[in-house]
Amino acid sequence: MRNFNHIVSDFTRIEDDFIDYLDAFSPDDTHSLDVIQMAGTEIVPPLLRSLEENGLRAVVSHDLRTVTKLHRSSGGRMKRIIQTNDPRYHPNATPADTMVLALMRDGVPQGCVASRLLWCERSLAEEMESGRLWVSHPASMWKAEDRCIVRTPIAKQIRACNVVFTGSIYLAQGVTGGTTLAAMLRLHYTWLAAHWRFSWLTGIIEGALARRHIFDVYGMAAMDIGVWRTRPGEGPELHKYELPSCDRETAIDSWLRPETGDLSRPMGRPPMAILPFEGAHAEA
Repeated sequence: MRNFNHIVSDFTRIEDDFIDYLDAFSPDDTHSLDVIQMAGTEIVPPLLRSLEENGLRAVVSHDLRTVTKLHRSSGGRMKRIIQTNDPRYHPNATPADTMVLALMRDGVPQGCVASRLLWCERSLAEEMESGRLWVSHPASMWKAEDRCIVRTPIAKQIRACNVVFTGSIYLAQGVTGGTTLAAMLRLHYTWLAAHWRFSWLTGIIEGALARRHIFDVYGMAAMDIGVWRTRPGEGPELHKYELPSCDRETAIDSWLRPETGDLSRPMGRPPMAILPFEGAHAEA
């Protein structure tokens, strides 16, 4: 009984670290008022309702330490914390560059996705290979056994800009399937697009399911092969990853649209009405 009470107490502390998604959705003048009103009325409400119908509540934190708590409570569903989201490697993370979205059911975490807004001084490939992307102080935190090898061309083109790096995505076993993942990611991306100024959004990903849904669920515009890296504390083996990416213009065009609130439509799929031949067909 003592262990159970400890777990419940820990979950309660996790929930206290978050605020409701709607309370966290407060964009500045990054976009026009029309766009923000559209997002607040046509994207966010139906996505939140789809989660509420399954007893889930979307909450937000800007404290990177909450990722560690979510990792502990995930029961192994979050296999590891990606270094960009690990407060041990980014002790100076601030609310301005941290966004953590979690799904709660009766105070217990059921899912998570987290993003960091990071400055990429040189090419993204160089930042990854040198360790500067992964840790805040490479001289002391990027060990001799740590390796990252990047061969994908897009990572060599992205440079001197703000990059959103997303990771630590998981769902509890009881909420997998259906549209839960799509709703969680769409809410996350809508918040990022409405609040942060970035040039690229990217991350590293592995697994056939993720690759199959890179566009329609994860909302990325492209995915390139050619990233290998070691995992902290797991030895010298190089693990293969893909690099999904989406430039800002494509992200805004794909995500900040009323269709994003419709979970029956794949992420980023444009409506037929915008196609140039739609009018010609209507007149025929």
